[in-house]
Amino acid sequence: MNQRFEHLIAQAETGGGTEWISEAELLEFNEYLAARGYGVARMEVSRAAGGTVNRNFGYGVLPAPLGDDPEHWLNHFDPVRSAEYVREQVQYAKEDGALFDYKVWAEQP
Repeated sequence: MNQRFEHLIAQAETGGGTEWISEAELLEFNEYLAARGYGVARMEVSRAAGGTVNRNFGYGVLPAPLGDDPEHWLNHFDPVRSAEYVREQVQYAKEDGALFDYKVWAEQP
């Protein structure tokens, strides 16, 4: 058991979410969550030191869809799909040259 990630899970299940974590830690934590049956319900981003973008909600995970997006909810209820969606969002930010720290809320469907 990874004590650090267990501590982050305890935070992620609260209204405050996790502390801000780096991209590298997020990607490891994301896999840990999925392996334990958790999906990312919400993810905020904030510019990391040296990053070029201050804040862009397009790089996060919103708790509810914008408009009519029936696929959105599938990302919340399937931990494997959720993990893939988080990886895609991080890659999307990287392709835009953005470097973020992340705050995560997670739940078991």
